[in-house]
Amino acid sequence: MLTLETATPTYQDIFESKNGQTYLELLPTIAKITSGQSFLYRQNGTASMVIDIRLTEMIDPTILQSALNLSLQRYPYLTSKLVEKNANYFLSYNDKPIIISETAELRPLGSLLVNEHLIDVTYSKNTLFVAYHHAIADGRGIMPFVNTLLYYYFGTKTQVWPKVDGVNLISDTMKPNEMSEPFENLKKEMTNRQDTPNLQHDGYQLLETHNSKDSATSYRYEIVIDQASFMKFAKAHNASPAIAVAIMIAQAIQKSYPNFNLPIIAHMASDLRLGTTNQNTFRNCVGSIVLPINQSIESDAQFADVATTFRQIIKESKQPEALRSSIMQMINLFDKLDSLPTLKDKQQRLAFFDNLLLNTFIISYSGQTKLGLFERYIKEMHTYMSGTTGLSIEMLAVNGEISVDMLQSFESDVYANTFTQILSDHAIAYHFNQPTVFTTPKDNI
Repeated sequence: MLTLETATPTYQDIFESKNGQTYLELLPTIAKITSGQSFLYRQNGTASMVIDIRLTEMIDPTILQSALNLSLQRYPYLTSKLVEKNANYFLSYNDKPIIISETAELRPLGSLLVNEHLIDVTYSKNTLFVAYHHAIADGRGIMPFVNTLLYYYFGTKTQVWPKVDGVNLISDTMKPNEMSEPFENLKKEMTNRQDTPNLQHDGYQLLETHNSKDSATSYRYEIVIDQASFMKFAKAHNASPAIAVAIMIAQAIQKSYPNFNLPIIAHMASDLRLGTTNQNTFRNCVGSIVLPINQSIESDAQFADVATTFRQIIKESKQPEALRSSIMQMINLFDKLDSLPTLKDKQQRLAFFDNLLLNTFIISYSGQTKLGLFERYIKEMHTYMSGTTGLSIEMLAVNGEISVDMLQSFESDVYANTFTQILSDHAIAYHFNQPTVFTTPKDNI
């Protein structure tokens, strides 16, 4: 296998590596897409999810391409393309290279512009973009690749190779169940025949969203929070980072429109892997935890009470019985899709996702990036996807800061401004980036 000391890696080295050989051996047996089906059968395609990484220096394209090729030796399954057969999609070997490009415009995944790949790596000045398709991976599935890519980029550029715990290198052997479907051995245990997950709940609907289903525009408000002052507040109120932000967003809604008559509900993204047989899978394996707020939050004591309640709800959702219930609902939906004979039938079955509005908002925390001394070269990191109806919050932590991206189908900045005022009230340092109208392209598969 090619090493850093010998030469710049080529794309063929990916498949000649031990991980590439394992990938090719396993591909025929575990290549059907099941858990990501809800992102496949969309009549107009699915928008790319993007990791937006802003570095302190301009990006060197030669080093970036070399770092990408090295990283793919560890994650060869990210070189796949989708093949449709009998109205089902399968991951297939793709021997065409993933070629970086300097462009401010993201490229449609699955298209000829990206050699039919389901990930893409582009850059513009000092910003690196990693786009991926949610049908093949979720945040936990893609972030190990992002960490490895950054490690090899910064390592090659500085010629310093620190040991960073948790970062996979090309010398690390791929676990076979990284490619496996998370729910594949659970179907025999099905008892509940509900074939659509329970997504709708009786919660407060944001006033701005009453007509936003007709909006084709996405707006992004980026708030970057000092991690030290924020975590000091969160720990004092028995809150995790995601819980603290969720409660603050609820406070912002309450302060903006005090006369709410239904619970404010945070739909928090939840990793379901603990309830599966393939816990190392990179495939999409995300559920949702419903966190309702039935009271006004006006004091520190009330904030801590709600945070404690949320912790208990999340703890209960991680119990085996609760995980299995969530997973079985998803399996039943996937089995229903598998029984439909045509792509059109499957698109019609999932049409409800196209303008799905979850009251009151969605929140997802992709966790803390840990790259050791290399983090000094990262200014900010964000993650986002266009096309979500309503309000969605995406969080990432890197280099002593937590980015909170408020993704909206409406233009109003009332919640972002009120959220930052709440941060100021608690002496939490932050900066507010320029609001952005944005689009991440839909796939072409």
